[in-house]
Amino acid sequence: MIIFICGGSKSGKSALGESFSKNLHKEGELIYLATMKPTGEEDLKRIENHKKDREGTNFLTYEILENIEKAEEIIKEKDTVLLDSITSLLANEMFKEKIIFNIEEKIIKGIEILSEKAKNLVIVSDYIFNDSIVYDSITESYRKSLGIINCNIAKLSDVAIEASYSLMSIYKGEEILKNERLI
Repeated sequence: MIIFICGGSKSGKSALGESFSKNLHKEGELIYLATMKPTGEEDLKRIENHKKDREGTNFLTYEILENIEKAEEIIKEKDTVLLDSITSLLANEMFKEKIIFNIEEKIIKGIEILSEKAKNLVIVSDYIFNDSIVYDSITESYRKSLGIINCNIAKLSDVAIEASYSLMSIYKGEEILKNERLI
């Protein structure tokens, strides 16, 4: 099963992803793929908070900052995988020594590889599209790439959810969630 969770900053999307992952996990490993490359004190605090949230759980955490397709080497067919987040993964892939545009296909292909390998894949991403600010061309390119990736993941997913203030709106797969007793 593939569950896609998208939401704004501090919307509860990561906690929701962790909850779904833990509830889906029946056998195999429970894997957390962390993609955030810290760039400052706020990022370090956020990473520390996410680690604290996972204390006492059975998550095996792997930091995979780019080339997400390589995670297939650690994933087995009975594993449940939480990928948090597409937003950070895209930033890591796009902003290297030089800016790399049109990276969407690589990331989408990586997600497809993981989805074929794991029993369950829960994917977290950000929704950054509801302001009216006109950004510079590089930021707009990033936003466009994230939109393309998010749309492709939503199509690939069995379930698509928007998180907002720790509440969820289910846009796809509500019956699946009910059948699995996840809601």
